[in-house]
Amino acid sequence: MYQTDSVIALGSNLGNSIYNLGCAIKELRKFGYISKIADVYISEPYGYKYQDNFYNTAVLLKTNKQPLELINIISQIEKKLKKNKRIINGPRNIDIDIIFYGKNKYFFSNLIIPHPRAKDRDFVLLPILDINPFIQHPTEKKSIKTLSAKLQKKYIIKKLSYRNLI
Repeated sequence: MYQTDSVIALGSNLGNSIYNLGCAIKELRKFGYISKIADVYISEPYGYKYQDNFYNTAVLLKTNKQPLELINIISQIEKKLKKNKRIINGPRNIDIDIIFYGKNKYFFSNLIIPHPRAKDRDFVLLPILDINPFIQHPTEKKSIKTLSAKLQKKYIIKKLSYRNLI
C-alpha cells in the first residue's frame, strides 16, 4: 500500500515530558513506520507564559492513513496519554500536530496542513531540521533550513540528544 511521509511534531511540559514523548512515539508506530526521530529541544512556553518549559521533538512517519484518519488517531493518542490541555497554548502532558503530509495542502474544519503556525516557531522548525533541512514548505515554497534561519523570535533554550532520552 502507498505510504505518505508525514512530519509530526510532539511537545510536552507536564509530568515526565521525556516519558510522555516516548509513549506518544510508541503509539504513533502502531499506525506507520517512523523513519526518523529528531533530537529533543527544550523551549520557553509559547503564548501562555506561566508554565514550565516544553520538551519538543518531531518524527517522520510513513503512513497509509489519510489526513483526517491520522488526526483522529492522534486525538485518540492524546486522550490515551491524558493531554490535559485546559488553556490555549497552556500546559499539557502531550501535544501532537501534523505539520506536513507529503507535499500536499489540506483545509478541513478540524485540520489545516501544513500547520498554519509552524513556520513561525523554532521549536517546530528545528526538530524538522534534524529530520531533513531540505523539506520544502508547501505554501511558503522555502526549505525548512531557510525558514528557520529567518525566524525573529527564539524560544529554544537547549537541545538534547533523543537517543539518550526516548
